Amino acid sequence: MTSDLKSPGRRRIGRGPLAVPASSLVVPVAAAVAAAAFFAWKPGVARSMLASPRALGFTVLVGVLVLGLGWLLPRLGRGTVVTIVAQAVPVLIAFTVTVLPAYHDVAVNEAFPAGSSAAAARSAAPAMEQTAVVGRGRLQGIDHRASGDVLLVRNTDGYIVRLQSLDVEPGPDYHVHVVPGVERKSPDGGVHLNRLRGNRGNQNYPVPTTVGLQRPLTVLIWCRAFAVPIAAATIR
Repeated sequence: MTSDLKSPGRRRIGRGPLAVPASSLVVPVAAAVAAAAFFAWKPGVARSMLASPRALGFTVLVGVLVLGLGWLLPRLGRGTVVTIVAQAVPVLIAFTVTVLPAYHDVAVNEAFPAGSSAAAARSAAPAMEQTAVVGRGRLQGIDHRASGDVLLVRNTDGYIVRLQSLDVEPGPDYHVHVVPGVERKSPDGGVHLNRLRGNRGNQNYPVPTTVGLQRPLTVLIWCRAFAVPIAAATIR
């Protein structure tokens, strides 16, 4: 079987052992153009990824794999179609993991913790004898669009972090943490509450009873997949 590299009339890019058929660059070029368009649409995500060694490492790994397949498969006698399909697989996986979640909104609306009312939450006043809003902060995005209020509610069961009127730019693998200190951008030294159930709506996240909260503290939304902060609110 004659490989694409040795077939007459096949255009090749480069010389010597690094030469590849021009068709082997179709997928890498298309992926690069799509990535540039995505980052132009969401520049904050681009800044966040550039600051994340994990995200950069993932990007480099996918790029090396795609280019490596484009170099290797023609030398093994594989045709253009097989090579392009093989190169497209890691690109599609990367797209599904990183890009698709950025366009997937999930709304979750939970009632205010039992024994209180939304009106009391807005006024930050005690609702009933056993339930009170003891702190609040405004959610601020970190290289991502984000808005909403973060309430610290205390009832007979302990503390609850409530994300109210939440609207955060969607993405993969978001988690909620409580971290001691002001305007924290890392979960180090904090407490993991749960996975963020939705990027919109009103949600309650109970704080483990074994955790003693001391203010000021930061409620942090963290992307675990790429180890970058998404949004945070300081409660004093």
